[in-house]
Amino acid sequence: MIRLFLLIAIVFGALYLIRWFLTTPAETVASSIRKSLWLIVGLGLILLAVTGKLNIIFAFIGSAIPLIVKNLPNLFRVLGLVKSIQSARGDSQPPPPQHPVKTMGEEKALSILGLKKGATKKDISSAHKRLMQKYHPDKGGSEELAGQINQAKDFLLKLL
Repeated sequence: MIRLFLLIAIVFGALYLIRWFLTTPAETVASSIRKSLWLIVGLGLILLAVTGKLNIIFAFIGSAIPLIVKNLPNLFRVLGLVKSIQSARGDSQPPPPQHPVKTMGEEKALSILGLKKGATKKDISSAHKRLMQKYHPDKGGSEELAGQINQAKDFLLKLL
């Protein structure tokens, strides 16, 4: 008899969760699922620690997981800054200028791309690609720098 009640409770619970899933905004559903998974993992670790199946050291590591996950974006951000600082120190080429270029001249375009006079189309394209990989807005650069790099490439390609 108790099994029948458990089965009915599970069916009604599943129906309720399905209805909630279909009527709730996606952001709320994702947030709730994330929180629920962390709760289940935490309770599982506590259960294993209480029953003696998990060493106390692993219990401390398990309790630190939410803090690590919470601060992981900051850690990646710091590591990204460290990488960019290291690449800037190792690079002999100066970064593109910070101010927008009103009028683009050949010397200005060459200095932005880090090229010398007489650069070929291949040189221009490879310098543009290298700088865009470094200074693209999606990679942490600014739209202003990316615009200057694109403008310099276009100007130099028109001269050829």
